[in-house]
Amino acid sequence: MSKVKVLLEMTAPPEPAGFALFAEATESANEAHMRARPALDRVTGLGVEVDEPLAPVPMFGIRDDNLPLERDPTDELSSFSAEETNQDVTATSIVVAAEVDHSNLEELRARDDVTVWPNSAVTLYHDDDATLDLARSRPGLDCRPFRGAVTVDVVRTMLGVHRAWNDGFRGQNVAVAIVDEGVNGQEYPVVDGFGRPNAQQPGAAPITSHGSMCAADVLVAAPSARIYDYPFLGIANSGGVLTMFQAILDHRRLDGTPHLTSNSYGFVGIPPIADFPGHEVHDPNHPVHRKVREVVASGAACFFAAGNCGADCPSGACHASGVGPGKSIHASNSLGEVITIAAVNTRHERIGYSSQGPGMFQPEKPDMACYSHFFGNFGPGRPGGDTVSPFDSGTSAATPVAAGIAAMLLSSSPGVTPDQLRGVLLAGLHNVTGRPWDPGYGRGIINAAAAYSALHA
Repeated sequence: MSKVKVLLEMTAPPEPAGFALFAEATESANEAHMRARPALDRVTGLGVEVDEPLAPVPMFGIRDDNLPLERDPTDELSSFSAEETNQDVTATSIVVAAEVDHSNLEELRARDDVTVWPNSAVTLYHDDDATLDLARSRPGLDCRPFRGAVTVDVVRTMLGVHRAWNDGFRGQNVAVAIVDEGVNGQEYPVVDGFGRPNAQQPGAAPITSHGSMCAADVLVAAPSARIYDYPFLGIANSGGVLTMFQAILDHRRLDGTPHLTSNSYGFVGIPPIADFPGHEVHDPNHPVHRKVREVVASGAACFFAAGNCGADCPSGACHASGVGPGKSIHASNSLGEVITIAAVNTRHERIGYSSQGPGMFQPEKPDMACYSHFFGNFGPGRPGGDTVSPFDSGTSAATPVAAGIAAMLLSSSPGVTPDQLRGVLLAGLHNVTGRPWDPGYGRGIINAAAAYSALHA
């Protein structure tokens, strides 16, 4: 009998409180199973089993609608910006990763005491050259074969990072969370993150990993920043992402770090809404999106890649349903609470695979563009060499560069909130299109010097 991967959301037990439950369940895979059993016992007889050994994830009530709440969790979560341990917070529900017999799915969905959410695979935004045609670049657009990559020094000059650096602000005392497949801690300053016994630990990924590229790209603007590694625990689906964001929120409750998150993954197609009710692409109240909102509410700005499914030369991983304007920026990448980043080269040409708005949740996505196609982690003489990729590419590279600029700004003004950070980035954009908002560029291209000036005006 076929099984379907799902996330089951149920009303949380009154005790223990949310963060204590999560902490206890992350001690081992067996502990995760044991903590999930009471929830699954509520649906005995419906062919439900624990899926991956992920801890039950507490949810705290932030939604994207106007439903009245018994309490507003935002105030409790916003206190997590402090560099001290905050009290636990009582969860309103818990989410368990499970598998269910396909034949029992409708009966499970019909129950009033459980909400069934999809648990869908996510895709890292690699730029797959092998499966794409070699369309020539045309004016104002960079497609295959791409224009030559540039050095990190060129990107730094284009961004204008030296103005803040000369004042002594290089991202020091700022921790950036890389939510990805993992970062190499021998080459990059991985000082914390999330792991579990018998699972991938922070800093344990190879230097050729996608996450290592993202770490290198944070350091373009913030070479003194610290890297926190949240590596999906080898589970690249919504349940893995949900667990990593809960781990980030848990860490922030303890000491106010990490301060920012960088996310270069997402979905590459749009499933039919009739076949996938509640899918991450269609429903802004999916637990993953609500957890992202919780992290932003706690004071940590979240940067998300727009994606690599732009109409001009989309990644080979993209499905036709998710290519082009209005179809290629969706799920968490299109939430109004996050900062969504498109990709340009240093000639200010839009890179043709960079996904185009409007976004499916928030129409004016992407928010802004940043630089890609440079020798950062990959390329001749770089830590990752040139065997996997000839250079750092994709909106995957542009996004951590933008997060690094944010880290540089936070090192100069530690108390800046996510909304204030968004404001100064927007104030410093270089608008190359002359439009208030453009489907490919957003509101313009990030300029670190101008954003720094706006922050200290």
